[in-house]
Amino acid sequence: MDTTMNWSPWIPPYDPRLGDGATVTEDEHGRMIETADCGTRCPGCGICCAGYRDVVTADYAGVEEYEDNLKLERGGLVKQEGGSWYRSATCGEACPGYGQCCQPFDLRQRPETVADARRVLLEDATSPRWAMQEALLILAHDGTAEAVAALEATMPVAHARLVGFGKCALDEGRYFATVPRNAEEEHQMMKQEVRQAWEDRAIAAQGKIWEDLEPQLARQTYELEIARRLLNKAPDETARQTWQTQVDVQEMLVGVTEGDLAEQQKEVALCEAMVAEIEADLAASA
Repeated sequence: MDTTMNWSPWIPPYDPRLGDGATVTEDEHGRMIETADCGTRCPGCGICCAGYRDVVTADYAGVEEYEDNLKLERGGLVKQEGGSWYRSATCGEACPGYGQCCQPFDLRQRPETVADARRVLLEDATSPRWAMQEALLILAHDGTAEAVAALEATMPVAHARLVGFGKCALDEGRYFATVPRNAEEEHQMMKQEVRQAWEDRAIAAQGKIWEDLEPQLARQTYELEIARRLLNKAPDETARQTWQTQVDVQEMLVGVTEGDLAEQQKEVALCEAMVAEIEADLAASA
């Protein structure tokens, strides 16, 4: 049966590519249709794929279609081997998705792995919106550092219409990356937390050395040098006693600071040894 003779394709009321900054437009049936952002890695405006390529159900429930195109007698339907009916795409330059039509719903090659999701989001510039949304969901729920890294790399280049979706995916991905999925991961995360605690302890000790003790020792050493010069220049015994006392005090202060510095250096060495051993343990059990 020829079903194409009387079918009139739905034509957008204007070229969505001209709607710079707009997000929706109302068609002749009163429905609000998203406009395309062509020229900026269009993820699919929804006119070509949602309007023509989704499954046509018996009662049309939940299908965003156009009345004149849904009637079987109007034609334009394609029956797949599985028995599903689809509205075939009518491509032309008037369509904002011209040449980039989505596959029918149950024929789409969906991303399944983190590698697939990364390819869809970061390597394939022609990925449609439905594929990018599914890729974001995969990364959001994977719970690995690799998935979080892919989400973080995606955000700076995400299409404007996917930024909100991407932010939610990134938040979920970071959360799931902190939740152990089994006893082994829980044990590994415990080790990582212990390592982080010792790293923080080492950073605190090293920071005290660099920010407090070393500058303080430099000042005290210089003050001791000046006091010794003045001791050598003392004109009489009274002056010599005064400057000798000052030299003794400065030497004591230098000695205290040198002791504190040595203790913090031991602390850093201790922490670094602990971190190195924990990292070796983590590598062995990875």
